[in-house]
Amino acid sequence: MASEKQKEYQRNVRLYKSKRSIWMSGLKAFFSGGMICLIGQAIINGYDSLFSISREDAVQWMLVTLILLSSVLTGFGLYRRGAYFAGAGLLVPITGLTNLMTSAAMEHRQDGIIQGIAGHLLKLAGAIVVTGVVMAYLISAVRLIIHAIIR
Repeated sequence: MASEKQKEYQRNVRLYKSKRSIWMSGLKAFFSGGMICLIGQAIINGYDSLFSISREDAVQWMLVTLILLSSVLTGFGLYRRGAYFAGAGLLVPITGLTNLMTSAAMEHRQDGIIQGIAGHLLKLAGAIVVTGVVMAYLISAVRLIIHAIIR
């Protein structure tokens, strides 16, 4: 059971703790996520015009570029600083998943390539990938059943 001193301390912490505005956090997330999408579109347009490749190939190269950029920023610790400022805005799926995987790999790099990096690379992201695949199959199955019933 908490003593009176601990309760008093908790009250003081709540009193002086800075409060984050939900509206400001939402705006930061909205604009930073939009900025990532804008950068992605600029990369697509750049690849499309500079290398004269198809739009589909430019999209694939944009994804590779964003993955590489997110990984490098995570390695230098800049992604964390950006995520602290922007909040959920940097969790646009490809960059957020890359950050998650790179962080897990970097955390265990001292254990070696096989047991450290490779063993922990999909530690957290694996659950996300598996859940996404299972949900995609379930949604597809439900759509097929609904389509069969409607016919």
